[in-house]
Amino acid sequence: MALSPILLLIPLLAPQQDETVRDFKKYFKRSKDTMEKVEYVHALKGIDDPSIAKLLLPLLVHKEPPVALAAHEVLVSLSKPELRASLMESVEKGKPKNVFHLLLRVAGDGGWTEYAPLIRPHLESRSEEVRLWSAYAAGRFQDTEAVPFLAVLAGEDKSATVRVSALNALAGMGEGFEEVAGPPAVACLAHPSLPVQAAACKALQKIRVKEAIAPLIEMMDSASGRVLELVYPTLIEITDLQYSDEPSLWKKWWARSEENYVLPASDEIARRRAARKTTNELYRPSKKTGSFVGVDTPSEHVVFVIDISGSMEEFVVDRDNFREKGFTRFEKMEIVRKEVMKAIESLGSNVYFNILAFASEVEPWRKKRVPANSLNKRSALDFLRKLEPIGGAAASEMAQAGLTGAAALGKGRTNTYGALCQALGVDPKMETALITPGAVEKSKGVDTVFFLSDGIPSVGEIVEPDDILAAILEFNRFRRVVIHTVSIGEFKKDFMIDLARKTDGVYVDLGR
Repeated sequence: MALSPILLLIPLLAPQQDETVRDFKKYFKRSKDTMEKVEYVHALKGIDDPSIAKLLLPLLVHKEPPVALAAHEVLVSLSKPELRASLMESVEKGKPKNVFHLLLRVAGDGGWTEYAPLIRPHLESRSEEVRLWSAYAAGRFQDTEAVPFLAVLAGEDKSATVRVSALNALAGMGEGFEEVAGPPAVACLAHPSLPVQAAACKALQKIRVKEAIAPLIEMMDSASGRVLELVYPTLIEITDLQYSDEPSLWKKWWARSEENYVLPASDEIARRRAARKTTNELYRPSKKTGSFVGVDTPSEHVVFVIDISGSMEEFVVDRDNFREKGFTRFEKMEIVRKEVMKAIESLGSNVYFNILAFASEVEPWRKKRVPANSLNKRSALDFLRKLEPIGGAAASEMAQAGLTGAAALGKGRTNTYGALCQALGVDPKMETALITPGAVEKSKGVDTVFFLSDGIPSVGEIVEPDDILAAILEFNRFRRVVIHTVSIGEFKKDFMIDLARKTDGVYVDLGR
């Protein structure tokens, strides 16, 4: 195979090797400690040595996930084309096979746009992993020449995860590709997978086509579950009409307008786009299956994640605020208990739900989601009545005295990462949060999570809030689970706000 002319850059690289790189080769293999290895990898960051790229490539599949993640981070940081040119041959040939898909992800994360023509042919690879990350990279590069290939993946690929990746890429391309990208996006509205339907709606909000209107109106009338949250905003983006989410209004309009209807040009609706965006972000469909702290949802697959760490035994500060809301007891746990019980009682009979109570460890009410029938609701309410904060002031006093409360105190910390991972159905030990083509198919079907906490994370596989956010967003990249977050008490709430905003959820502050 003749190599791309781009590869001619390689001989121009300076041959001199940095001293830190030589030390890395000397000491990395000798190290037996995982975190020491991670530090050695991070030591290569910011060094202008072309040999680093090939040196770190095999580490993307290192048996110790933190080392693999560190290699990924340093490779992504190679900002100069000459520092990553040595990997171009690997991309063109698709080798080594065991690490190639991860290299594609690195290229996408790093914005290595010079790799675009080399990656494009891999959109037709037999490997699902390669197609997945090739589509991701093409979207990150805004590679318009890849649009026809992405359209085929979006409309025909057997993997739901690959379809989502391709639809995401098409959505990022913006306008001008309606003829090619529109038909597969419309076809995906009928796909059985919610993440594919969600990705199709998001794509059609950018790639506006008349052919999407009729199926969207039909979905508004006949669909159920969380997809309803996406249909109405998509219709608004396509048509710029300000009807409510009542299907009969849209049907009447379309019956008399379909034949001669012409989509409004983007410049015609640009003036109102900001206002419409705000409206859509606040939108919750009228067909609700449940409600929690004022947030309505049409979801039929819900998980409530409730913090029962030691601090939940504390009293709220602003009692007047809670008194006005009808509360007569002011412990955080009592307030939360009452709100969750109201939410459980409000669930429709078509909903499947579960409750996860968490402190240092996660305690599920059921092993999997169950129907919201009267028997299961009764059991869930009993479970909630028996919940008590773990640890807290009493355990702290005992621990200070050297008594057995120390054990309870240790169990009463806040494992935010573990709780969110269990809600999404993923293993919290997957520290690199790598996504496989089967991520959507193998997910446990939850599409809406209500996450309530009164403090910042303090224990778990990952503790730093920014790192937790990055990992959860990665796990959720193709699942598209909506995460509504609810806080109570005084603590820094940026993580809760960002988690909701970046998963299309709603953030609610119950009060101090």
